[in-house]
Parts: sequence; structure tokens; C-alpha cells
Amino acid sequence: MIEVNDLRKSYNGSRGLDGFNLKVDKGELFGLVGPNGAGKTTLMKILASLLVPDSGVAQVAGMSVQHNRDAVKTLIGYMPDQPGLYQDMRLREFLQFFADAFHVSKNRQPATIDSALTRAGLRDRSDAYVEELSFGMKQRLVLAKTLLHEPKLLLLDEPATGLDPIARLDLRRELQQLNAEGVTILISSHILSDLEDICTRVALISGGKNAADAEGNQVIELRKTTAVAKIYEVELLDEAAAASQSAAATGAKVISAEGNRLLIEVAGGKTEAAAVLRELMSAGIEVAGFRQQSSTLEERYQKAFGGKRR
Repeated sequence: MIEVNDLRKSYNGSRGLDGFNLKVDKGELFGLVGPNGAGKTTLMKILASLLVPDSGVAQVAGMSVQHNRDAVKTLIGYMPDQPGLYQDMRLREFLQFFADAFHVSKNRQPATIDSALTRAGLRDRSDAYVEELSFGMKQRLVLAKTLLHEPKLLLLDEPATGLDPIARLDLRRELQQLNAEGVTILISSHILSDLEDICTRVALISGGKNAADAEGNQVIELRKTTAVAKIYEVELLDEAAAASQSAAATGAKVISAEGNRLLIEVAGGKTEAAAVLRELMSAGIEVAGFRQQSSTLEERYQKAFGGKRR
């Protein structure tokens, strides 16, 4: 769905992108992470055909974003990091304005706008003014606006910034639902735990170039179609040897049982690990700690970018 090769863009002699490469497959929910000034927003704007690259190739669905701008724009929905809002418009008027801008046909507009308001959980406030909404509700409205023309690709630049935990959870669920409906999503965010929960892969960028983690990976695989075995350390109140048989009975592979520390291997993700933990506790095993040993996305980010969340 997205293919970027050796993309370069400068601003007054300063490199925004310096030979960046990226490939996002159709149907992916793909993350983009890097420090401030890494080039994430520049990339998003080029893919949205709002900026013209100095050189290199940027394609959406096989079409050049530079030479097929109109066709590309029909396919994408772009949500910038600081979306503009017309505060003195009512919600329905706001969506009507953008439905016209997106060339949604007049006969489809009422149903399209109603559906957008319902999906955003704002239908009962359709006559309220935009300025009356909370920050989280405004973000929901902007996403609803972005989806009016039913884009096949969403470009989301820091959509969760400033949202409270509940609003972030709502956003994650909405993006997962859209992705399940076939929408390809490229999302940049500094909230790494959110990306780890929903993305299939994450690309690293720094200084306008592809960056790599400590293992040399420029793209980090987060979820795969096949089950992946992960290592968990289980801290117990009693001797681990006594708990090893119960752990094995859950289907987990016991790697070691020393002192009050049990090391097990669990095939699958967090759901399977949680099931193992529940089985251990229901068997009367007193568990004091349960931690995954493999690196999290945040740990890998810190190793890649010097441990600073800039």
C-alpha cells in the first residue's frame, strides 16, 4: 500500500528526510517511531501529497504521490498532529463542510454524516459547537471528519497526544476496528505502549534516515500470524520446584525452577500468558511477580535512541 525509496526533503538546507525507505503492506496497522525532528511529520505530509519531495520515490497503491495527487487523495485520510478546527461551527456543520470538500455526493451526505457522528459517539451532540467539546471529543470529531470519504489508507500523526487514558483506549479500539474492516493505517506516536498493543510492525526513524535497534532491526515485528514463544519469569512465594509441575500442566515449557524463581516459555501473546497465570493461581500457586523477559518496544526504543524519550 505504501512504498518509499530513498526519499529526501530539505528545509533551507536542513534535511527533513535523508534517504528514508519504507514499505507498508495492504491491511497493516503500521507504526512509525523516532525522536522529535526525526522526519515523521515530513514523511506523512509527503504521503498525503502536501509536500513535494526533493528526490526519491513515494507511492500509495502503486501511484506516485507527486504525479497522481488527485487519485492518491481519494484513497487517503490524513490526520495531522495539530488538526485545525472551526470552533464556531456546530458539529454537523463542520462535517458537512468537509463532506463537500471531499466531494461526497449530496444524496449520500446525510447518511454519511449521521454514520460519522454515531461512530464517534457524538450523535447526541450534533448541534453543539465545536468549542464546547473536550479535547478527546475534538480528536474523535477530527477522526470522524478524516473518515468521511471512506479512505483505504489512514495517515495519523501523533493522534493520541494529549488524550487521557480512557480516550486513548477508545482510539486504539477504533483503529483496530478500522483495520479489521480493511483500512491500512500508518501511525506515528511517542506513546510506545499504544503502538505495541495494536501494530503489526514498527519502523524506526532518526535524522531523516532509517534507524536500527540494538539488534540491527530497522523494522520491529510486534505481532505475527504464527504463535511466537516468549519467556516469562515467575516469582513465587514458595519454592519454584513445587510449582513447576503445575506450570507444565498449563502447556507452558519449564526452562528452569530455582529457589523461588520459575522461568517458563509460553507460545503466543499476552492472552496466552494471562491464561497460564490464571491457571497457576487457580492451582493454589502463590505468584508474587510475572514478567516477560523479552524486550518491550520501549526498551528497544531506548537502546536505539540513547535512552531518551525526546
